Amino acid sequence: MRRVLFLTCALMTGGAAHAQDPKLIGCFQQVHVPAQYEVTKVKIKEAERKYIRRNGRIELIEYAPVYREDKKLIREAYQVMQEIPCD
Repeated sequence: MRRVLFLTCALMTGGAAHAQDPKLIGCFQQVHVPAQYEVTKVKIKEAERKYIRRNGRIELIEYAPVYREDKKLIREAYQVMQEIPCD
């Protein structure tokens, strides 16, 4: 009777230990996805041409227009789990 009880307990504990063994399903790395913005340009100053007297001559200089960028947040930054090969 003792042997049967001992074998039953041993089988039950052995089965429970086997059920707790971890199983590797996959490997992942955490990837940062930056925030997304909608950017609009607002013109502050028009393009401009000026005559400048330099080195005994008159030169025509053009200055580029000046813009300001307004940003509107579309989606915040977040983390993604990317699957990688397990080595």
